[in-house]
Amino acid sequence: MRRPLIYLLIALIAGIFAGSYFAASHYLLLAIITLILLFLIITIRNKWLTAGFFLILCFIFVLGFFDIQKQQYFIEHNHHVVQYIDKGKLDMEGIVIESPLAYLDRNVLIVRCLRIIKDKTYIPVSGNIRLAIPADLNFQYGDFIRFHSTLKRINNFNNPGGFDYEHYLNLQGIYATGFIADNSKIVLLRQNSANSIKLKLESFRLYLKQIIYKNASAPQREIIEAMTIGNQNEIPTNVRDNFNKTGTSHILSISGLHIGMVAATAFFFVLLILKSSQYLMLRFNIIKIAASAAFLMVITYAFIAGMEVTVQRSALMALIFLIALISEKQKDLYNTLALAGLIILVISPEALFDISFQLSFMAVLALIYIVPRFSDLTFSQNALIPSWSRSIIRHIYLSVIVCCAATIGTLPLIMYYFNRVSSVTIIANLIAVPLLGTLALALCMFFILCAFFSPVIAGYFIKLASYFTQISVDIINKLAALSWSSFNTTKPNLIEIAVFYLFIFLVIQFIDEVKKRKSQKEFSSRRFRVIKYLLTITVVFFAADIIYLTFKDKLSSDLKITVIDVGQGTSTLVRFPGGGNMLIDGGGFSDSSFDVGKAVLAPFLYHERISKIDNVVLSHPHPDHLLGLIYIMNNFAVRQAWRSNLPIDLEDFPEWEKAIKLNKINVSLVSNEFPGKIFNGARVNILWPPNYSIQDVNNLSYDEVNDSSLVLKITFGKVSFLIPGDISADVEKRLIESKTNLRSDVLVVSHHGSNHSSSSEFIKAVACRYAIVSAGKANVFHHPHPSTLQRYNDAGVNILRTDHDGAVTLTTDGNNLKIISFIVETPIPKVKPGVCWAQ
Repeated sequence: MRRPLIYLLIALIAGIFAGSYFAASHYLLLAIITLILLFLIITIRNKWLTAGFFLILCFIFVLGFFDIQKQQYFIEHNHHVVQYIDKGKLDMEGIVIESPLAYLDRNVLIVRCLRIIKDKTYIPVSGNIRLAIPADLNFQYGDFIRFHSTLKRINNFNNPGGFDYEHYLNLQGIYATGFIADNSKIVLLRQNSANSIKLKLESFRLYLKQIIYKNASAPQREIIEAMTIGNQNEIPTNVRDNFNKTGTSHILSISGLHIGMVAATAFFFVLLILKSSQYLMLRFNIIKIAASAAFLMVITYAFIAGMEVTVQRSALMALIFLIALISEKQKDLYNTLALAGLIILVISPEALFDISFQLSFMAVLALIYIVPRFSDLTFSQNALIPSWSRSIIRHIYLSVIVCCAATIGTLPLIMYYFNRVSSVTIIANLIAVPLLGTLALALCMFFILCAFFSPVIAGYFIKLASYFTQISVDIINKLAALSWSSFNTTKPNLIEIAVFYLFIFLVIQFIDEVKKRKSQKEFSSRRFRVIKYLLTITVVFFAADIIYLTFKDKLSSDLKITVIDVGQGTSTLVRFPGGGNMLIDGGGFSDSSFDVGKAVLAPFLYHERISKIDNVVLSHPHPDHLLGLIYIMNNFAVRQAWRSNLPIDLEDFPEWEKAIKLNKINVSLVSNEFPGKIFNGARVNILWPPNYSIQDVNNLSYDEVNDSSLVLKITFGKVSFLIPGDISADVEKRLIESKTNLRSDVLVVSHHGSNHSSSSEFIKAVACRYAIVSAGKANVFHHPHPSTLQRYNDAGVNILRTDHDGAVTLTTDGNNLKIISFIVETPIPKVKPGVCWAQ
């Protein structure tokens, strides 16, 4: 059978996928494996080769199934840290097992817990946790620490299209988090408690960093640090954003590109030296010697880069290709790539869900599949191009083909994960890869080698690398400044991604068949027709897909409202009949650099295929409502913004006004005097606040700003929704006394369920059937308050909560109401006539 490793890789991937979605007892899996092996022995003895290969595929499938679930088996015993989640404050001891991650507002440690101290007794535990500590505390790999904290389960923002952070950390063996705000709650007991080899390696990495920072300035030093020792957390945000815009961000994180460049540099450098000696060329196989030197350099670079998981995978893939070169088995690159994938996924099955692995694997596959078919560039005998320039043209042409192939291979994944496509990615990579990924990186390799014996000489190589890095950064900045340098995209689904790759495969096959027909070699008219038909089907699919996405919302006759899970904050997306939309508030955290707009709202909007917002509404200028809107205004086509005439403090929110001016967003100041607006049959009214005078809105207290929230009522047919912001019971009372029509079917609960809101009188006046609380899990404010929930229960109101149910989507045609919660755990309530509940 040709290329059997490809079939084995497919079976392993299928097993890992199945194991990540379905659970099975390890005893059952062991029994299945035993049966497979028993039947495999029988097939081998009887020489039933086809049946034997099928059983091997089954074995690999079960292996993948078991491999992805092995972490779950380890946490089932009583001594794992998951048994102590939400058990109150604990005194724990453990070892820092990875280099700390530094952020602006905190440092993060990965700690292997060893024991819990309870009643002066040591209780042994196992398992890793993620521990956030103050930014001014510095710990190192191998530190043995004692800390006092509460263990919490890893929480997600539960929205469609959201990143499953819990699953991501679980695959790394991390099942709990801890937080320390007081420096006195964590102490260093002793240093150098981890692996002695890695301790020496970390010490050498710190030594390299000191040389880099001594001989280069910002931002070159941070970029060089990222490319050599793997720490990219200190790269300035504006530099990182510009690299993202130009499609060159892969250069900033050590990946297959860097490992490949290191291998190629070492290979050709050693080969050049060996070719200078005729004796060596005749005496030895210089290709094997050069490949062996590259092998050693890759291992050295991987260790210097910290042997992070992504580095290990990239290095392993490169080493397998080098071994194939040394053993003269490099001709079948597809089998070699499949072997690399098999080894990586058997050792680390969670790599299948890792972005860097997927991008690296697809980039290499695209290069293998596309580049050889277009690598030949021939010149006619009568061409006017000088012979000396033809080699240069060939190299430029090949570089363009390589960039195009890598871009095509990774494009769907980049759209899926990053929702951005760069229109200058090819030209940017043609400049940045040679300068940064080749010249600067090669100089960094010489820097590493020289650092072993002379920091002075090593420093000169850093200065040279810094020069090329600066040139690259300047060019990247200029390309990123172009208004058309990049554009945001919505998130493709898995079917669209699969059809795209099928389309690329068919296009290449079609070109091959055309070439065969011209040369009249091995041409099959039947195969050619099949390829044409399939190619036509894929084109029709994409045409139909584009038409569907274009008119889906415009032809919708329903009103759809989603209360998004933004943690301790509020954000509500309203989709009107006919395609218009409105985003009310954006959530946000005042005490953290975490960008809710970028990390929570944008992925949800991209998943929903939304790239423009007709109206942004700010209920009141508090961080848990405002901050998330800033990213949305800067990255989505926002037409208009509504807010009250409360002043927005430019010291607290300097980016708000910048976003408004930069994106030329029309701002409307609204109050209860606003006449209301109808969006294709759905009416939006502002019930509160009154039109304050300039004197009234100055020097308001925090609670007074809450009480000045915009209160919106949205009515479509017979169904109404009330969204009252953070008003308190005082404003609720004033609304009742003003005889305002508050009656609504659905109420987004005031102030996240605070005890100071949702009075019994207000609940009675609204007379809602459903109340939705937007609050964060285990938040410090203890929202929603138990007494508030009791008042709703006493009124017979069905309650949904974003901290329990995730995002809540309500859809109505003006008569019936359908409710869908993201987390399918909420009991289905008894519904009143005319209401449909679905999950």
